[in-house]
Amino acid sequence: MKITPVHIALMAIFAALQAVLSTLPFTITVGVEGQITLGLIGGALIGVLLGPFVGGLAVLIGSLIGVFFNPAGAIFGIFTIVPPFLGAVGAGCVKIKRGYLAGGIILAALLLFYANPVGREILIYPWLYIIGMLVAFYPLAYFASTSFSSEKLVKPVLGIVIASLVGVLTDGMVGSSIAIWYFSGLPSEIWLSIMFIYPVERMVAMGITALIAIPVYYSLKTSGLIKFIE
Repeated sequence: MKITPVHIALMAIFAALQAVLSTLPFTITVGVEGQITLGLIGGALIGVLLGPFVGGLAVLIGSLIGVFFNPAGAIFGIFTIVPPFLGAVGAGCVKIKRGYLAGGIILAALLLFYANPVGREILIYPWLYIIGMLVAFYPLAYFASTSFSSEKLVKPVLGIVIASLVGVLTDGMVGSSIAIWYFSGLPSEIWLSIMFIYPVERMVAMGITALIAIPVYYSLKTSGLIKFIE
């Protein structure tokens, strides 16, 4: 992919957005110190708008800046930048009809999760992320992604919703796979206590992502900027 001045400008704008979102709390963590920031939403949002490459780089840069400005949000240290980055890549992959790549990211994170002894004690914990993986692998994601190429503005809504879902769940599964190793002393009881709480958090994040992405995408499309991204 050839990087153009428009790509660089959009990358800078959205990296700044991600940096700001990474300093704002979204939810608290359970069992460990720190907070989950709005960077969770920013990753999927930017991936939906800019795609996996430009969007992924914007989120990676913005998240890195955010770690330094908001250490409380860096719950995995420097590895905190990985989940939103891959969340952006996952959402962007759905946009470009490569949802199976997002499914592959979730699958790899799932295997890393189960490679930990605690992960094998709580096999059912990632149930929502497994659903996200299946959505990414199955034809639904591809069908939804075709709506982005429609000339009618109303059509991309389905694509935006599915891409937002896959992006948020990619972020979540990658975050869980890092957490289970990073916080190796966290007992299985803690994980099980939030097994039906984190899905609410993730669905709220997905809803907010889609609600923001839909009007912004339409604005980019009507302004003609979207053709420089896709």
